[in-house]
Parts: sequence; C-alpha cells; structure tokens
Amino acid sequence: MCISSATIYIVANHKTWLHLEETVFSLPFDTYPLLKPFIFTLDPEFAHNLALNCLKNRLIPPPRMRIDPCLKSAFCGLTLNHPIGMAAGFDKQAEIINELFELGFSSIEVGGVTPHPQPGNPKPRMWRIAKAEALINRFNFNSIGFEKFLRHMEVWYDETPHEKRGTVGVNISRGDNCPDDAQAYIDGLKKFAPFVSFVTINVSCPNEACSRELEEKDKLKALLDRLKEAHETLIKKPLLLVKISADQTEQQSQTIAEVVLESGIDGMIVSNTSAMRPASLDSPHAKEAGGLSGKPIFDLSTKLLGTMYQLTGGKVPLIGCGGVSTGEDAYKKIREGASLVQLLTSMVFRGPFVVKHITEELAALLKRDGYESVTAAVGANYKKA
Repeated sequence: MCISSATIYIVANHKTWLHLEETVFSLPFDTYPLLKPFIFTLDPEFAHNLALNCLKNRLIPPPRMRIDPCLKSAFCGLTLNHPIGMAAGFDKQAEIINELFELGFSSIEVGGVTPHPQPGNPKPRMWRIAKAEALINRFNFNSIGFEKFLRHMEVWYDETPHEKRGTVGVNISRGDNCPDDAQAYIDGLKKFAPFVSFVTINVSCPNEACSRELEEKDKLKALLDRLKEAHETLIKKPLLLVKISADQTEQQSQTIAEVVLESGIDGMIVSNTSAMRPASLDSPHAKEAGGLSGKPIFDLSTKLLGTMYQLTGGKVPLIGCGGVSTGEDAYKKIREGASLVQLLTSMVFRGPFVVKHITEELAALLKRDGYESVTAAVGANYKKA
C-alpha cells in the first residue's frame, strides 16, 4: 500500500464506497497474487463463502477501470459498456449484486435458485485443481428457495436507484421433488420477471438428477413452448434464455438448435460445466463426480459455441461461458459467435481484478484487428468464411 492523491475507493462503515479526491490509501496494483497462496490453503467452499462475506462487507477494494468505447456491446436489445459478465453460481443467493458490479462486471447472473429450499449434496463438494486452473463441484443447487431468494431480490431492487441496477439475470433450476418440470420454471419466471433483465432456464446441470433429460427434443420443445406461453402473459417481459451442457454430441447440438429456433426463445448460454475429464487433468481430484469448470473446458465449450452459432445461422444471440480467464479467451468466444461472455472460475484463480485485465486485453485485440466494436467481431470466424 502507498499514499496517493489519486481518486480511489475505500471502505467506510461497511456500507458504501466513498469516492475521495484527497490523500488516502490506495492499491496501485493487483494484490491478489500475494494473497492467493494463503487463500489456496483454505477449503474451496470455505474460501468462496469468505469471499462472499468480504464483498458483502465492502472489504475488497474494487479496481480502477477505464472502459474503452470499442467494448460497447449489445445483446437482444440490451446495451452494455463491455461484454464481460458474471455467470450463475458465484452469487447463488442474490446477496452481492451491487458489489459484483463494483468489481467491473457489466452483467450479473444470480442463482441457480430452486423452487424449494434444499441443502445440496454433502460436503466436501468442491475441489480446486490449481495447475489446471479448474474446479470440480457437485453442489447440486444448495438453494434458499424461491421465496427467500425473492426477498433478496426485492431488497436489492428497492434499495438500488433505477439508473444503477445494471443488467441482472436469474438462473432457475427445477430442483428436487418437482413433479412438473415446466411449472417449476414457470413459477420462477413469474416471480422474478419484475426485477431482472433476463431469466435463464437451466436444463443442463450435471449434478442434478435427470436434469439433462430436459435437453431431449420432445421434452425441451414442450418445456420451451409452455414457458413462451407464460412469458407472453407477463407485464414486464425479461429475456428468456436457455443454458445447455458443454457435453453435446453433433446430433444433440442439431436437435437443440432446431428446437430453439422453432420456439422463438430469446437466446442461449453456451455452456454449463462438463462431466468429462480430459487426460490433461492430472490430479487425484479428477476422479470426483461433478461438473468441471475452468481452463480445461475452454476448447470444448468454445467449439460448441461455434457449432450453435452455425446451426442457428447467427439468428439466436449467444452468451459464451466456459473457461474464460483472459482477454484472448473472451475474444475467441466472441469470434465464435458470442455477443456476451461470462466467467466464474477465473475469479478463483485470477482474483477480483480479472474483469479489469480481460477488458484491457480485449480492447487491444479488437483494435489490433480493426474492429470498432464488439458487435462487429461477433461470429467473425464464420462471416469471413
């Protein structure tokens, strides 16, 4: 730490970041590499909860960021100042939305949330593979349920001025003990629609019993048809997205693309975690069941992203998710068809300055290749061909 007269953010009363112009303490560089060895001695789930509490109490100073105008992004009528968002799974209970915006994210997806409270799987249920910059988790939606989650959303919405609410989405899962899959999603859609910009229908979690059955053609079509009907009855209509698994065969990808095009759903998130275990995953934890995230699934999820962009003819807006940790990673997702990009695991390995680093690198890459905006680069690998 050093003394500086620069404008910075500091913690005050565990409530609000004060914007000061006077001589104050500052963090002139990213301190996470210094803290990371200690953090990695902690149990991964404990460390995650510690991070949530630190953010909630404003104990993590946000980075000073300058967003280049070339990063301005568009998605289904939404305009964002850059394309890097937080994926579902970090803020599972909708507790730190504004705090994540302060770290620089342009959009936040909270959840996944299930209709009823459920504890998830027994611990331990999360493992780091540090050399691979990967996580394996089998939380199976430890959720506070719709009602308590809704109260969190209402508090955030009421306490945040309209112009500062940002782009927020909610990820919904059917959870356990829900005999009518579609109704569980419909109930969530109706509850959260007034508060969010988009609702994600999660049909792809590898940790949830029978979840991927909903990616089968008839079941997916029936689900999306019922959701679209319910969506039309809403006064405020958030975007309706579907999130698919990274583990798709060519035929499964074709089927999903056909159903999504027929349904008229607003967009897709490609992709969720993977049940696969690459040979390069050299760790005793590799044998643990659950969803793999981070660098090892980057190529898999990015290839699927390009496949879905081609199969839908670029007509369905896509969010690229899976293994993003650098500006180059984000740029590859965009060129494969992503209008927006989400990350999660790289927060663990790169720390709270990760959005700052990615946006700076991404802006340089766009300018290097002559793109004036992110939108101009979306699907560039196929437009050129």
